[in-house]
Amino acid sequence: MKHFSNIFKSALFLSLVVAMASCGGSDDPGPGEDTTLADALAGLIKGQANFNSVVKPTGATDLDWSAMTIQFSGTVDGGTYATTNSADATVWPASGTWVFTDATGTKVTRDDGVVVTIRVGTQLETEFTIPEPGGRTKVVSGGWLFTYDYQ
Repeated sequence: MKHFSNIFKSALFLSLVVAMASCGGSDDPGPGEDTTLADALAGLIKGQANFNSVVKPTGATDLDWSAMTIQFSGTVDGGTYATTNSADATVWPASGTWVFTDATGTKVTRDDGVVVTIRVGTQLETEFTIPEPGGRTKVVSGGWLFTYDYQ
């Protein structure tokens, strides 16, 4: 009987050890992993985005953006973007680099220092302000809101 009791205790102990070892971990991101940025990145780099509409600053010249496309690529650490048919390189350069500005994945900073708020869903929206340093850029300075459709 004593032998049976020891076997029972050993089996109980082993089953507790196995149960604890097989418990799943949390769904929280691990060290160095941020699902917010990963989700934002997945939306941002999902393909070429074609111009849909623009809200431009008061007084901005009437530029034709209708043929513009933009495409982002990269990782959560940053990447590149490329545009075609941008009506003004001060507003959207032909290409450049970007990095996430915050942990929410809602802002990126371009290599020219412009901070762009991004909203990603079935469409891509980019909203930013071009500073007014004077000269030619006065006609494009102010707040811009672009909406693009993904191909």
